[in-house]
Amino acid sequence: MRRLARLVIRRRAVVIGVYAVLVPVALLLAGSVLPLLKAGGFEDPSRESWQTFEELQQEFGSGTGDIIALYTTAKGSVTDVTATAAITGVISRLRDDPGVGSVQGVHTTGAPHFVSRDETRTFLAVDLLGDEQHKTETFLRLRPAFAADNLTIQFAGLIPTNHAVFETIRTDLIRAELLAFPLAALVVFLIFRSPVAVAALLAAGGCGIVFAFAALRAIVTVTDISIFAVNTVMLLGLGLAVDYSLFLVNRYREELPERGVEGAIERTLETTGRAIAFSGITVAASLCGLFVFEQVVLRSLAIGGIVVAVGIVMLSLTLVPAMLAVIGERIDAWRLPFLSPRSEADLEKNLWRRTAVAVMRRPVFTVILVGALLLSLALPFTRFSGTIVDWRALPAGEPVRTANEILEAEFASNQGTPHLVLVTVSGDALAIENLERLADLTERMAQMPGISRVDSAFTFVPDMSIAEAAGILRDRAPGNRQLDQLLDAFVQGSSMRLSLVSDFSFDDPQSLQQVRMLRAMSTPELQVGIAGYAAALVDLRSAVREQTPWMVAIVLGVMFIILFLAFGSVTLPVKAIVMNLMSLTASFGAIVWIFQDGRLHELLNYTPLGFSDTTMPLVMFAIVFGLSMDYEVFLLSRVREEYLRCGDNVQAVAIGLARTGRLITSAGALFLVVVIAFATSKMVFMKALGVGMALAILLDITIVRALLVPATMRLMGRWNWYAPGFLKRGRGVGELTGHH
Repeated sequence: MRRLARLVIRRRAVVIGVYAVLVPVALLLAGSVLPLLKAGGFEDPSRESWQTFEELQQEFGSGTGDIIALYTTAKGSVTDVTATAAITGVISRLRDDPGVGSVQGVHTTGAPHFVSRDETRTFLAVDLLGDEQHKTETFLRLRPAFAADNLTIQFAGLIPTNHAVFETIRTDLIRAELLAFPLAALVVFLIFRSPVAVAALLAAGGCGIVFAFAALRAIVTVTDISIFAVNTVMLLGLGLAVDYSLFLVNRYREELPERGVEGAIERTLETTGRAIAFSGITVAASLCGLFVFEQVVLRSLAIGGIVVAVGIVMLSLTLVPAMLAVIGERIDAWRLPFLSPRSEADLEKNLWRRTAVAVMRRPVFTVILVGALLLSLALPFTRFSGTIVDWRALPAGEPVRTANEILEAEFASNQGTPHLVLVTVSGDALAIENLERLADLTERMAQMPGISRVDSAFTFVPDMSIAEAAGILRDRAPGNRQLDQLLDAFVQGSSMRLSLVSDFSFDDPQSLQQVRMLRAMSTPELQVGIAGYAAALVDLRSAVREQTPWMVAIVLGVMFIILFLAFGSVTLPVKAIVMNLMSLTASFGAIVWIFQDGRLHELLNYTPLGFSDTTMPLVMFAIVFGLSMDYEVFLLSRVREEYLRCGDNVQAVAIGLARTGRLITSAGALFLVVVIAFATSKMVFMKALGVGMALAILLDITIVRALLVPATMRLMGRWNWYAPGFLKRGRGVGELTGHH
């Protein structure tokens, strides 16, 4: 770090010049990344639900209805001649398009469930070809083709919903930026009272975000990236840049009077720069745990977070010191006269030192009290019930959400989220012996509790039994065009597809139980695959249950190693991990209590769902755990400095907290400002994530750092710095062995 500092000081003009050239290039790359990102990404290619869905797409060109076009007439019925002619024209245009797989409606099937109860509305279920990105492009291109004379049109379905999610997040990001940057600047100004310091800090944040987006633009050419990665980049980019710059500028100002400009920069990088390097590694390492999951959205969050964390560390250790070398002693220039600097010289009167001393007098009482509080906050997490993002996450009044609400209220419920069934037999599915087996299977599925409708080759005529339909298929005469169209829609070679509409919402426990019952019907003769929203949720919960222990083990293991390398202790990492887990689970519980239970919905402006996003605890764990360790590294680095100087554990903790307490609180407050700006999102799950992270950070910078850390370090005494002899020799931390 000393060599790096000297290099940056000597070449400060070159360093700043290089960044001045790179920023415009990065801006050009960053500007084109958003349209290339995916709106979905929750599917798991290794799971049955996604594999079955892919087979349905390939063999039948159909799935859940990628687009649901809802038509409304102001007068008469949608089955009148005029409306029928208009919709038939739409169907003809769509079927002629190479991007369309299938079009279904009352005018193609005669099925009554396509018409609302009052007959003023009908809908077309349109399936598209290609991957999600191609489907979205096809939808946007085809929107004019859906127009029908004298009928109003609204869009629902998977692709319009994902596009609406994309657009909502995009506008949320713009609003968050407009809020976060000026608020962060204001907080920094109140901390340092100097516009020069504000400019230095925000320059690092802006550059970090631009470079991260440019990196995503390069990465998206080789792998899919979810739109949700943008939130991670923005939040961590601005938050970490301001945090790290804050620590650097503060240490530089502290060292400047004694060491001069160059000496202060060298000492700043030797101490705070080293802590920043370890801190950035901890944040990136924490996010690496998300790679154990196959979902694109989770991997994207990891990629975005790692890219921005690494970039911010590089900026903090090069650009910020170069700017400090140029600014020199003018770091406090243009300070407003009525805002005088706060003196840190009198440590005896320091609030954080006095708090630490008071806590260390009653460490057992403090640990019990704070531990009980955090555990009580965590209790609601035992009721956690996860779902996946669908149209209900959109804000009230959003057109796609309104269309889905109409479908749920005026048509048969849950039509947009059926169980999709693919049955594969040996040989031709229409062979007599296979028809009998398939008819029997369809009958058993239709009789399952909570199944309101079965769409299949055996249920194409209302009031006709499945056995009668099987007889017609068995004795069919060649050349029957209507029957041939029906078979093309439901039978291909050795495969038959069915669609089962449930009485229950896809994330209702009874709907999930139906998925398990359907999968249990699979036999060697009739191989049953289940897709759809409910099946995807069953598989997602299974993946989370199976892979979360691996994620946690990886993150905790890497954290232990990093903290040991930073501090030469095997006990401090364990203590830090336990405390961070306690504060994190407390925030999990608070999120369940607020969002899942539907409290404070008027204040926070969201619609209660009764469920939480299944992936939210994973994302919060990866991000917040790394951030908590970030503050832990800075605090313990200063405590270790004092311990090496004086050899007294109690004094080292008190002075370390006195030196860093206000700074960590300020950094946490800055991060809170950034997170709260993102919590203004109109997407309920993004809002919940923002509020959850804000709560976790608030707990971390208050009761954990101020109370739990000094209490536990007082109880551990000399064991804070314990490591077996062979580890100390291997790491070279023998300088600690003489202190008690």
